Amino acid sequence: MDTNYGMEIVRATEIAALTAARNQGLGDYIDILNTAREAIAKTLNRLKIDGSLINDRFENREDIVDMPKEIGQGGPTMDVMAIALEAHHSAATGGNNATSYAVIAPKGVVQTVPNLPMYKIVVGPEVGNVINIDQPPAINVKRTARALGKYTENVTVCILNQARHTQLIKEVRQTGARIKLIEEGEISGCLSAIIGEKTDIYMGYGYAPESTLVAAAINCLGGYFEGKIFYENNRDKEMAEAHNINDFDKIFRTHDLIRSKEVAVAATGVTDGEFLEGVRFTSSGAVTNSFVARAETKTYRKLETWHFFDYKPVF
Repeated sequence: MDTNYGMEIVRATEIAALTAARNQGLGDYIDILNTAREAIAKTLNRLKIDGSLINDRFENREDIVDMPKEIGQGGPTMDVMAIALEAHHSAATGGNNATSYAVIAPKGVVQTVPNLPMYKIVVGPEVGNVINIDQPPAINVKRTARALGKYTENVTVCILNQARHTQLIKEVRQTGARIKLIEEGEISGCLSAIIGEKTDIYMGYGYAPESTLVAAAINCLGGYFEGKIFYENNRDKEMAEAHNINDFDKIFRTHDLIRSKEVAVAATGVTDGEFLEGVRFTSSGAVTNSFVARAETKTYRKLETWHFFDYKPVF
């Protein structure tokens, strides 16, 4: 990509985060999500692209504001994925890991996926492809420890604190590894594992659309990912076939979801999380913490941005 679109889309994640932060802790998780979706769509629509929004997990929900299918003011043909507010329940209650994300790539680079559950394992580049999603969790934890040169007891495993992970948590505990449970924000957990600052490995169920964003981040930062979509019935399989996914036992890896190095990803924290700090309001505006990464150049930036609302045309 001739243009560094990462620096363009981070403006959209910042605006979405600032908008959501205004409603943080007020208890209305539908309103906080809808206002963030409206904000990110409005800002992305200013890009000089001929863009299509893909992999929207909240598409066609009666209570959720629809984002436009086509965005931009004209230009190169691009696909854009926008998660205006991950962990919106957490944001509404004042919890952690609420974050705004966006991905941009030339059309066809990002695999479209059905809105179905996906079991995934994510590790950083120092661990690499020693993990195997078909192996028991204990094996993957021990392989991660060996790759990092750590005792198993010193490995930190990030898992969503949900009932469906009861058995997974039990098996990881039996290895002696440390567990970090998060209530929401699987992408934040995955990115933390990729960077390796707070977590060494992420394991568990989430959703398939989020996996494409994780794969985009790995394309930019390094790391390794494996995921398997969970199908409950024939209707789920028909949903997958609509996205040209016909192998229902397929193990998805980064190159299956992101087909080129022409991709950029951006994120801005709403509340403090595993990967980014949240919005801090000041007497004259607010401070946001974001990251921007570009796969072509392996460039990774963390940004602290001071916003002065008297001079901000969008907020």
